[in-house]
Amino acid sequence: MINKNIDTQYSFKKTVRFVFFISLAFLLILVGKLFVLQILESKKYATLSDKNRIRVYPIVQRRGRIITSDGKVVAQNRQRYRLSIESCDIETFTKNFDLIASKINITDAEKTELFESRKNKPKYTPILLKDELSWDEYSKIAMIFYKLNHVSIENSFIREYLMPIEFCHVIGYTTKNKNYLQSLTGQTGIEAFADDQLVGIPGNVKIEINSVGKKMRVIDSVSPVDGEDIIITINSEIQKFIYNLLSAEKAGACVVLDITNGNVVALVSVPGFNSNPITSKISQNEWNKLLNNPLKPLINRAIGGIYPPGSVFKIVTILAALEKKVISPKDTIYCSGGVVLDGNTFHCWKRSGHGKINAYDALRFSCDCYIFEVAKKLGINAIVEYAQKLGYGSKTGIEIPNESSGLLPSKQWKLLRYGKSWKPYETIITAIGQGALLATLIQSATMMGKIYTNNYNFRPSLLIRSQRRFNDERVDPIGTANVEVIKSALYQVCNAGGTASRSCKTAYGISGKTGSSQVRKIRKGEAGMSQNAFPWHFRDHAFFVGCAPYEHPRYVVAVMVEHGGSGSATAAPIARQVFDKLMSMQDVRNTANTKNFHDNFNSVEKR
Repeated sequence: MINKNIDTQYSFKKTVRFVFFISLAFLLILVGKLFVLQILESKKYATLSDKNRIRVYPIVQRRGRIITSDGKVVAQNRQRYRLSIESCDIETFTKNFDLIASKINITDAEKTELFESRKNKPKYTPILLKDELSWDEYSKIAMIFYKLNHVSIENSFIREYLMPIEFCHVIGYTTKNKNYLQSLTGQTGIEAFADDQLVGIPGNVKIEINSVGKKMRVIDSVSPVDGEDIIITINSEIQKFIYNLLSAEKAGACVVLDITNGNVVALVSVPGFNSNPITSKISQNEWNKLLNNPLKPLINRAIGGIYPPGSVFKIVTILAALEKKVISPKDTIYCSGGVVLDGNTFHCWKRSGHGKINAYDALRFSCDCYIFEVAKKLGINAIVEYAQKLGYGSKTGIEIPNESSGLLPSKQWKLLRYGKSWKPYETIITAIGQGALLATLIQSATMMGKIYTNNYNFRPSLLIRSQRRFNDERVDPIGTANVEVIKSALYQVCNAGGTASRSCKTAYGISGKTGSSQVRKIRKGEAGMSQNAFPWHFRDHAFFVGCAPYEHPRYVVAVMVEHGGSGSATAAPIARQVFDKLMSMQDVRNTANTKNFHDNFNSVEKR
């Protein structure tokens, strides 16, 4: 009996110890778990708790404005109202929708999209119903707002362009991001280049909600930071004037530079397009029309269109020959109307020839034979060297995306591209701005800016000095004497019986160069025929690049008319009207000094 009690007591103690250790183990596990939850992972679970308790709603910022040099706002923000419904329970959601639909028009497609979106959204996530309420719609919703739950009307902004066609290629356009905030991102033009400065930073407001998603109180808010305003160098009056002028042509472009500071005064490409529908909500059909338009209105012809520069390039060839001392200004070459090379005859545009001619007259009358003979002595390497110095073959760095670098052909280029050696005739064709050579209009305008500032380092900019991303004031001078030869010859082009004297002879003095570039090989019997006799797309491109006023050069104007035929007949008269407008705005008058210069010019030694 005693042994039995002893065994029972031992068994009981053993069980108690077992239960004790088991309880202790569970207690340690519990303490450990509490330690993990409350100490080690406290931040994690606090965050999860806050996610259930706190909602963060974004506050949209204003995008910076874009303003012209004459104070015209060309890109701004228009306030809009956006209507959203939170993805609450289906009963409340449906009730909200029905109340809203009773007051404003909602299409079946919008209804379907709304209810489909709800299925994939976490609870109490806002779903956009109407992106832009009219004032009438806003008023009707405001009248029943007290009946709605989990519905919000938010202030937002839409981009608005005040000169949407004239500035379409310069300003560009924005598109909406696909997030709920639908913030705007620049896609082209200044909108894209300066997007970081223009975009700003969104704000937010933190709101506490209860277990059923009802908003209880505002916990905190962060104000948005609006984007910076950007001031561009373009003058809106000049820009509009030129656009209207060029709109008489099917396609073309114009660049105006202020060479005293590198400012782009105007940059126009025709045809243009209306940038407002693209920023708001352009239909696929409208977008396809723009993409498939044969005149390609989306291309910025001033910086992205590439064409053989034609006789404008003769400035490069003659400057290179002068700098390399291949010729002197007074050296003469006889133009008989053609040059024979490799068994082929390369004709001057004047088939009867110009006779004995020097560097001044070669530019004044745009003699091809003179350039052919100079190019044979000069060689393609020297031509390429000075073309690069004057800005061809590379981007100018203008503050707009999609600028083209053009094409500067060379021996190395042909070998790499075609695996063939360079031919002598390709040198003389390149020297007159034809063949494989391709350039943008802004490159030709920049070339003229370098000539008239006597600075290889001259470059154009669309941003005022304080907002430019470069600050390079370094001067890389061109040979002064040779530059003066070029300037004198270009003045004769417009004022002493040259190719542009009929349209560009003025009191204030324009200097410039006409050019025409072929788009196809001239067929037998077509030489000397009027360009108007050919279909539009077979006609030559027309160019003029000039600078004025003569005594105190300030403005460069470059004009290109696509398939315009003759530079002297088409491009030069347009440039003349642009110069007249610039001079009238600057109040440039025919002063006594200018008159004296014209009187004295005729006494200059005939060279």
